[in-house]
Amino acid sequence: MSVNVYDSRHIALVRNRYYKFILSNRVSDYEFRLTPESDVTPFALCFALFGLHLLGMLSHTELDVDKCSDKLRCNLLSYRNERVLVSDLRYDKPFLQLLTFSLSALKVINRIKQDPLEDVVKPFLKNDVKTYLDHIGSLRGGPQSGNLAMFLAILLIHARDYLDIDTSSQISHWVDLHLNAMNRFGFWGDDRRGMTYLHFQNGYHQYEIFEYLNVQNSCANVAAENVVRLADQKGHFAPYPGGNGCYDYDAVFILTSAGESTVNWYRHVMQRTAESIVRDQNPDGGFSASNCIRPRTLNNFKNSLFHIVQNNKSSLSAAKERLIYALMLQMSKNSRIHTHWSRYSRRWSESNLWDSWFRMLTLARIQLALERTCSYDWGFIDFPGIGFHHNLRKAS
Repeated sequence: MSVNVYDSRHIALVRNRYYKFILSNRVSDYEFRLTPESDVTPFALCFALFGLHLLGMLSHTELDVDKCSDKLRCNLLSYRNERVLVSDLRYDKPFLQLLTFSLSALKVINRIKQDPLEDVVKPFLKNDVKTYLDHIGSLRGGPQSGNLAMFLAILLIHARDYLDIDTSSQISHWVDLHLNAMNRFGFWGDDRRGMTYLHFQNGYHQYEIFEYLNVQNSCANVAAENVVRLADQKGHFAPYPGGNGCYDYDAVFILTSAGESTVNWYRHVMQRTAESIVRDQNPDGGFSASNCIRPRTLNNFKNSLFHIVQNNKSSLSAAKERLIYALMLQMSKNSRIHTHWSRYSRRWSESNLWDSWFRMLTLARIQLALERTCSYDWGFIDFPGIGFHHNLRKAS
């Protein structure tokens, strides 16, 4: 089936189905499930608010924003009490992720000025920037270091903009350290063995901050060139078939933030990505991590084998990553996806608010990049981190 992403009717149908999926996970004004079968979680509330905002449907959905604001704070404080028993919160990805998501959610519901979470944020502003980045391995591309580096930058920017704390020198130091540590692929980490999926999936997070701060990055086109070599024939960018909300969005973000000439050069790849996203929408209106991992069928096994060898433009290191994932994902422990977002472990093909939001964000960025006059006013988040778009700066 041919899908024309320029056709507003196609996009309207996808958006309407996604909206219904968000509502199917709603338990109350301020409670959502990650999937229709999962438990209520604080992360699901954030993902639902982001999705409704992206569609421009927050004002059309009967939500008590004051109750949502109170719930966001309550959820965060409760989660902090849980996490402090098991981890140093300065380096705790789950807590810092919920903290920064909560700030974005407060921005979305227009309550961030009333409650900027100052008491929660201030302790994290004591981190020395270089010491922190060295500890997490951000400048050498350590696993998950991109997330933590982005969280630090978000909190510094938030403190500057909403807490009236001058963090300008710390923000500049963060930017300079990252720009000066880039490898030949435009990311961070060892570049001697070729471009890997880890390079861009980890380094994408710093690119989010670059875009928000409008940093002039001379390596942006190089990064896009290396990322596009990892695309498979369906326009997916994951090291396994069927794509993934994170991998596809991270890749498309890098391609669409590199400038108009880069967008025009790789528009055919992004067209395939958009077509695949539209086709992969589940009947319930949501999106999953991948529909090609489970069940263990002969067809899915063939897809995995083909995925390993099909991409002859990528490096041997990337091919090795695809092989490792193909073997690892056959293990029984990986038959479901386990995250800190819920106690429930979801199926690979199961619709959920996280992958759905990321798929729709990807589609929105592609449509804005490929259409000179976009059919829809996508609701990006005017706050640093995931969900921001540089068009917000042009509008303001």
